[in-house]
Amino acid sequence: MVAAVVTAAVVVIILAVCKPRAGVGARHGAGLPQGPPPQIGYTMNGQPIYQQPVPAQTNVLAILALVLGLFTGILGIVFGHIARSQIRSTGEGGAGLALAGLVIGYVWVGLFLLRVVL
Repeated sequence: MVAAVVTAAVVVIILAVCKPRAGVGARHGAGLPQGPPPQIGYTMNGQPIYQQPVPAQTNVLAILALVLGLFTGILGIVFGHIARSQIRSTGEGGAGLALAGLVIGYVWVGLFLLRVVL
């Protein structure tokens, strides 16, 4: 009983802290083929200066989905679905981590149900 309350409190705190940032993916054209970086000016010699590409950040909930999926199946499933939703809307990285957390979590739940039935 106490473990369930502590786990629920941790999940609520993590979800409150890890809200998706609006517009991250749209700003960098996530999922679209990338062309040359935009030119932002010229040097004193007349050479063009280009903007450096910004790498996509990994979604925190995707990492948590993988880690929690290894130890507790239910939390891996919950965090995996939330992470995949955030990744689709923001364009962050970590889709593979979230999917791995989901798969491992579902395997744990399936093994648990199999053990209960048999």
